[in-house]
Amino acid sequence: MAHINLPLDIKSLEIIAQSTDKDGNIILDVVSKNKHSTCHKCGKPATKRNGMAPQRLVRHLPILDVPVYLRITPIRYSCESCDDNTTTTEQYDWCNRNSSTTNGLDDYIMRCLINSTIEDVAKKERMGQKLIQLSLDRQVELETNWNLIKGIGTIGIDEIAVKKGHKSFFTVVSAKANESSPIVLAVIKGRLKEDVKAFLESIPGNLQSTVKHVCTDMYDGYVNAAIEVFGVQCLIVDRYHVAKLYRKPLDKLRIKEMARLKRELCAEDYGKLEGMMWVLRAKHECLSEADKQKLEMLYKHSPILKKAHSYALRLTHIFNTHSKRKSAMAKIDRWINKVEKSVLNIFDSFIKTLQKYKPYIGNYFKARKNSGFVEGLNNKIKVLKRRCYGLVKATSMFQRLFLDLQGYECYA
Repeated sequence: MAHINLPLDIKSLEIIAQSTDKDGNIILDVVSKNKHSTCHKCGKPATKRNGMAPQRLVRHLPILDVPVYLRITPIRYSCESCDDNTTTTEQYDWCNRNSSTTNGLDDYIMRCLINSTIEDVAKKERMGQKLIQLSLDRQVELETNWNLIKGIGTIGIDEIAVKKGHKSFFTVVSAKANESSPIVLAVIKGRLKEDVKAFLESIPGNLQSTVKHVCTDMYDGYVNAAIEVFGVQCLIVDRYHVAKLYRKPLDKLRIKEMARLKRELCAEDYGKLEGMMWVLRAKHECLSEADKQKLEMLYKHSPILKKAHSYALRLTHIFNTHSKRKSAMAKIDRWINKVEKSVLNIFDSFIKTLQKYKPYIGNYFKARKNSGFVEGLNNKIKVLKRRCYGLVKATSMFQRLFLDLQGYECYA
């Protein structure tokens, strides 16, 4: 029989026979080259052979897309260092205890799972879904392994809905250090302040010292948890969440005004105003000439919407301008005074929120940090939930996020 080199070069094994089973799978009969094992009781080498353990069939990496199995009969050893001559069954560095797959195949499965699903990988690799889940549980921990993280930098805290339309949430804690790719630190069931604070406090001290900023929205549970662990100066209420808040009343006014114009304008003129939501949200310099004409037409028919839009643009401009904190906060104060003196009241609720969180919003102008990477992560989560038909366990969400974000780095 021709000599066969094992994939991944398992040097501690020797092939003694090759065959195929009724399904066409390759069966490689192998023996271990090891001359001893480690006593499970005292930890010392056990060298005296004491029979054989039941035969094991362990799946390995495929060859030319054909499944490969290693068939081996483990040796039992007696430990002469123990008074009772404890018997230990040989264990292998290429396979976990009681695992039916090799470490090499586990790594391969992890690469296959990146941006995929357990069901799809099971079909492609002709493996059971349970087997793949067991491999995933062995390879990817259910929580962060802090030993793999060198520094944190900016922490992002945000919530995602477990199921659309249900009042159940996960809190996703992520991080981004300098120019590195974002990583997931935790997926916490619910969004209670106590749970978020407990996780932030669990970050090892050497890594806590590398946290420079914590970006979040204006949910008090997240805000207070971050302040109590890292202090006021670290907390940044993200500009994107601020923008969402002042765009919301503008959108409500747009919907109200468009409904009025639909009643008052002829069908042809009203048709020229379609798609105004995106026109109102876009940067003016990014608008086409056609969109600019649509905007001027809308301004003509709705002076109140023109005024509201101008206020929103002005606030956006303040955040876009590279002003120092003191100067930026003075501009925001002037913006608030101007809006409050106007006849426009759609921003009243937003202004109350702005006043409440102004110190943490102001921190943005010191560091110019935001949770844009969190929004990008949220998009990945949405895709992941659709792809995996909904993930309702926090641990499963963490595992799959870890794979999608860091899988190629860990299992290349």
